[in-house]
Amino acid sequence: MKVWRNIHHGGKRRAGAAAAEKREEEMIDFSVNVTPLGIPENIRRAMEESLSRAGWYPDDSKRRLKEALSEKYRLPMSNICIGNGASDVIFRTVFALHPGRALVLAPTFAEYEAALRCVDARIDYYQINHEDFEVKPDVCGQIQPETDMVFLCNPNNPTGLLMARDFLMSVAQRCRDTDTWLVVDECFLEFVRQGESYSLIGELKVNPKLLILKSFTKMFGIAGLRLGYLLCGQEGLGDIVDKFGCDWNINCVAEAAGLEALKSADYEKKVRDYVEKERKWLYDQLKALGLRVVAGQANYLLFEAPESDGGPLGEWLLRRGIMVRCCDDYENLDENFYRIGINTHEANEILIEKIGEWLG
Repeated sequence: MKVWRNIHHGGKRRAGAAAAEKREEEMIDFSVNVTPLGIPENIRRAMEESLSRAGWYPDDSKRRLKEALSEKYRLPMSNICIGNGASDVIFRTVFALHPGRALVLAPTFAEYEAALRCVDARIDYYQINHEDFEVKPDVCGQIQPETDMVFLCNPNNPTGLLMARDFLMSVAQRCRDTDTWLVVDECFLEFVRQGESYSLIGELKVNPKLLILKSFTKMFGIAGLRLGYLLCGQEGLGDIVDKFGCDWNINCVAEAAGLEALKSADYEKKVRDYVEKERKWLYDQLKALGLRVVAGQANYLLFEAPESDGGPLGEWLLRRGIMVRCCDDYENLDENFYRIGINTHEANEILIEKIGEWLG
């Protein structure tokens, strides 16, 4: 019987600082995968101005943000659910649709499994081969009429690898044939050059079994605000999913940030360009150190670093004030795999220098 492990996310700066005996602000954090360029100034201003409304309850209908998303994606407002981060939306979706059996990738984002276990769903795993970490067409063979829900993450977390649109379309068709909900997590697609060509958002109008997850958190550096959303193919499903959670889940500051983020295409391009350049630099440097690195295309990289004479890499780096994401809690990975978010060039240089020291 599989033992369910506790999920530990990246970004636990306070705990990391305590373990490293440093102040929180002194930590160099690679365990999270958010923009390395910080919150854009226009969003920061909007957040500050919104504080004048902090004495009132927020609009529980999220009308202004829903209207803006409806206009952006050409979807009815009732097909959109806005949540306190993508994780909130994942749990609401699972609670609303209550799948009895679901298929998830291994490895992939652990919140899908966590939400499914809350409704006692039977979970099947598509075991990704470690040779190339690619999701292959044979995944369709695991989607059966008894499969109620499938979760795909594109690009996948933590591998950073993309699934081609044609491949996703074949999975979507298989899900329609088996009357299965398909949830595609596109939270990191904004970091991919021409990422829209991989998106299935255009299929929502013709596929009522399709749902798309999106997030403001990663691209705009507002992890502390928590802001994500769900786009649904089935009419009215967004309103239904929204009911499976607490009221007032979007505060006035997060709403203001989201509205301004939708006007920030120039910043998104700036981040993409920066991440692409630094990701290639980090990939080349890690390879030069003799480590096995997955050639991901998101704002993070997965690599393998078996324990050396210096002990586990993550613990060794933490004692020196650097946090990386150990992937031992991902299904189909172990303590030798690490994910690093793309950071500033200065921080990236320090990381490579320290890993070199660890390798001796």
